[in-house]
Amino acid sequence: MVFMAMKLQSSSKYFLFFFMVVFFIAGYKSNAQYTQDATTDPSEVSALNAIFEQWSNIQMPMYWKVGDPCSTIVARNSSDSIFEDSGNNPGIRCNCSYESNTVCHITRLRAYALNAQGVMPKELLNLTYLEFLKIDQNFFSGPLPAFIGKMSRLEF
Repeated sequence: MVFMAMKLQSSSKYFLFFFMVVFFIAGYKSNAQYTQDATTDPSEVSALNAIFEQWSNIQMPMYWKVGDPCSTIVARNSSDSIFEDSGNNPGIRCNCSYESNTVCHITRLRAYALNAQGVMPKELLNLTYLEFLKIDQNFFSGPLPAFIGKMSRLEF
């Protein structure tokens, strides 16, 4: 009787271990698929490139030019401290939960105190999911454009 209880207990441990391994692998694979399949909306990539081309004195991160801007861990991280880190300036944050986790939208844009010069480009309107824009302490010229009022998700 004791032998059967020990055998049952032992097989339960193996079953539990097997179940945990399968669960871990499934979760890891699901997360890996999420990060590989989601890409930035192409209109937002074009807008981001156009914005930074119009602002002189700002060096746009190379990974924005040659790859998917939302593909970096910094862009997908939800931590404000990482987004606000001076090493991530200019920086973006993305939300990749759209269209069954296949499309990323830029929700935050930061180009703070970079001595940028130029006007507020109309391409900002193409960042339709933008909720936060930090571009102070630069040298932009001209009035604040009226189209800023059309950016309905932007929080002030």
